Formats: sequence, C-alpha cells, structure tokens
Amino acid sequence: MDYTHVLLRYGEIFLKGKNRGTFEKKLVDNIKKIVGIGVNRIRSRIIANYFSEHQKLKNVFGLVSYSPAVRSEKDVEEIKKAALEVLNDQQGSFRVETKRSDKEFPIKSPDLNVIIGKYIEKNSNSKFKFKNPEITLHIEINQAGVYIFTEVIPCFGGLPTGVEGKVILLVENSASLLAGLSFMKRGCDIVPVAFKKQDISLLQKFSPKELQLEIVKDLSEFAAEKHLEVLVVGDNFENKKDYPLDLIFRPLIAFNDEEIEEKIEAFN
Repeated sequence: MDYTHVLLRYGEIFLKGKNRGTFEKKLVDNIKKIVGIGVNRIRSRIIANYFSEHQKLKNVFGLVSYSPAVRSEKDVEEIKKAALEVLNDQQGSFRVETKRSDKEFPIKSPDLNVIIGKYIEKNSNSKFKFKNPEITLHIEINQAGVYIFTEVIPCFGGLPTGVEGKVILLVENSASLLAGLSFMKRGCDIVPVAFKKQDISLLQKFSPKELQLEIVKDLSEFAAEKHLEVLVVGDNFENKKDYPLDLIFRPLIAFNDEEIEEKIEAFN
C-alpha cells in the first residue's frame, strides 16, 4: 500500500479550554523533536506526510492514536478509486464509516457509506457486513482533503511532556523509569538523578529534551540548588523508603513487582 499521509489524534487536550492552543503547540513541537518530522494542524487533527518509521509516534505523549492513510480529493469518483485501492490489499468482509467534519462536502456520511460500499462490492471480492466485519474502511473528510484508512494504531495518550511543572526523578531501577514515564505522560518535565550510574535511555526515548543523569550524594542539596520541590520515586508498598524532601510522589505505590514489570514492558 502506497500511503500518502498519517492522521494523528489527541484526546485530553480537548478539555483544556483557553489553554488548548498552548497544549496543541507543545504537542506539535514534541512530535518534531522526538520523531523528527514536521506536521500540519487543522481543527483538532494533526496531519503528516507518510513516513516509514511512523512507529516512533508512539513515543510522543499526548497522542492517543494514528492512522497511515491515503489522501483523495473531495470528489466522489476519486474517493471510490482510493477506497478500492486501500481495501484491495486486504481480504475479508468490510463496512464503511465516514466522518465528515467539513460540512461543505455535499454528501452526508451515511449516504457516502452506501455509495462507497456498493462500489467496492461491485469491483472486488469483498462483501459488505454491517456487524462485526473483518475490516472497517474509514473515510475522514476534513478541511485538508479526504483521508482513507483501515488501521487505527493506539498510542499512550496523556498530555504533552513539558506543559506542566518540573520534578526530580530518583532513578534506581526499572520501577523508577516507569514512575518517571508516568509523570512525563502527565505533562511534567523530569530531572533524572541517581546515586550511581543508571541507564536512562528509555526515558530519553519519550523525552523531547535531551536528558542528563545527575549523580548526587545529597538529594536535599540538589533540590535546593535547582529550586525544585517535588521528588518522584519508584517505591511500592514492598520497598517504601523515606527521603529528605517533603513532597514525595510514589505513582507505583499500589502495584506489586510483577505488575510493574508488565507495565514497563509496554514502553520498551
């Protein structure tokens, strides 16, 4: 399949009211820094030219999913041809789902579903099936064009890293990395510190900024020097410890070791 574009979706940012524009701008900036591509933003959707390493989009917190797609002009005959091209690479029963955010497009979504469905049945071996089809052909009509796809690839969601405050992350083990990722997913910048050398490559994979691990002897002195008040640690009930700072966050406190390992595996 010769895809032409990638549609990127975000979720929580919709709830940010007057700050939504700031969050969207940060998300676009993070995509550029982490993935290395430029994107276009139109009415709650982000669009990129297709690139083969699109799996890197999963490293951008704030994105909930994306879809490799074929773009068509807003012409019914062109949409028919593009839809058939997308579906011909896949075998099985199908249905069509159209989302028409550009209300100037003259054909309503249910009517376009019927038109495209009949055309595909007539020109291929695929059969329409409304309930539980093997393939759902998505057609999205927005201000930039018509985008046709069958795959919706999930991402981690959350907020773009860097829209909230900055916290210290004490890196001691893989649980610490998961704790750090949890806060990055909530929009926080992290300052990783450790008492001895640690591998923070997993954190860097999801960070739009270059991370430097600080080797420290005294956490309170470091926090005072950097004017930071929050310490994030990977403790759970089995290994809960005390620390010299007042404000300690333990996002993994309720998880056992097996659950922590399962969750960290999802990020690898």
